[in-house]
Amino acid sequence: MRMIPASLVRSFWTLADQGVVSLGMFAINIQLARTFPSQEYGTFVFFLSVLLALQVVNVSLIQYPLSVDGTVLDPTKRRTLAGSAVLLTAGSLLPLSGLLALVGYGLGMPEMIGPTVLYFIVWQVQEIGRRGLMAGLKHDQALWGDSLTYLGQVVVLNLMALGGHLTLERVFVAMTGPALAGAVVHFSILRPGFGGLSDLPAVCRRFWSIGHWALANNLFLMLRVQSLVWLMAAMDGMASTAAFQAVVNLVNIANPIIIGMGNLVPQVAARGRSAMPDGGGAPHPDEKAWLAIRGYVVIGAAPLLVYYSLALLIPDQVLHIVYGTASPYADQELPLRLLSIGALTGYLAEMVCSYFYGVQRSQFALVVNVVGTLAVFAAVGPLAAMYGVAGVCMALLFSSVLRVGAAQYYLSKTRTAHVAR
Repeated sequence: MRMIPASLVRSFWTLADQGVVSLGMFAINIQLARTFPSQEYGTFVFFLSVLLALQVVNVSLIQYPLSVDGTVLDPTKRRTLAGSAVLLTAGSLLPLSGLLALVGYGLGMPEMIGPTVLYFIVWQVQEIGRRGLMAGLKHDQALWGDSLTYLGQVVVLNLMALGGHLTLERVFVAMTGPALAGAVVHFSILRPGFGGLSDLPAVCRRFWSIGHWALANNLFLMLRVQSLVWLMAAMDGMASTAAFQAVVNLVNIANPIIIGMGNLVPQVAARGRSAMPDGGGAPHPDEKAWLAIRGYVVIGAAPLLVYYSLALLIPDQVLHIVYGTASPYADQELPLRLLSIGALTGYLAEMVCSYFYGVQRSQFALVVNVVGTLAVFAAVGPLAAMYGVAGVCMALLFSSVLRVGAAQYYLSKTRTAHVAR
């Protein structure tokens, strides 16, 4: 009997782990959308978008370099590198938390500062433990802590809602406890090493050399979507932000595949790039990396086609099932169709950009995402003014199409250069 291909095994655990994370966030958003008035749910969405924006710093400068460098190290050296990453994460928390506090004061909501800062700190600790495990392609072990974190948050929030104790100020406090429990599980498995403190400056320089392009890239990628949350809040208030997020929630059901593959592809590409010796007619290292990730991209694309086809064909039924027929979000069929097409095309761009990360050509991914972000900025103003939430979704679809074109251009250019050599 043939053994199961390693790509399928890794894909399964990657999707299972990311599925737990995305399912948890999806369930939290649906619970709050059905519980809170639009104004309060929009406020939660706004603060969550700020947290995601701040996390870009750690994802780019710490978590991504750890994934790329750690995946090719032996377990002992990987644990030492993970320990350095933990220390760098701790150093980032004070300035990032300060920015979060400024947002709370700027919005005139000082009561939200304490809960959001507390959750952000614990969440970042949990995330670096998770990424440390993923650097060794141990997605199956990361699943334990992630399940405790994200499914635990769903349970706690549902219990609070049933008891009538769920308020906007208590949401982030309730999410902190499960995140802390998940962090404990991650660190008990990872066991990061903290013996190499003298190497910390060198690690910091190395992480910066790998991650500075990713930081610029991820900032543009983040602004492409999160700035629309802020724009809706500024133009029409938190209720419009809630309506936009309600559609995004449904599109994000497929995030386990898109994000999971985005987490896996750079590591597979990095390993594929160094798996075989060069010379003697062997393919260029970047070409070897592309050959290594192609199967994963196809595996991820199949279920996306199924789900987004349903969202395109029966958007009204999808909205009614999730939010109810009397929901203020039940009439968002056109936005759901537009975002579904945009997500399907955007998957292709995401996979190519993830490949660029794995072969340390993040500058190409940066150009792709700059193109997408500038396209959103150019189109969203007039479209949002004319069509509201649907106009914002039109701008995102336009952006996704341009990103696919730019990604294909740089991929073709790179591979053509390999053939020429």
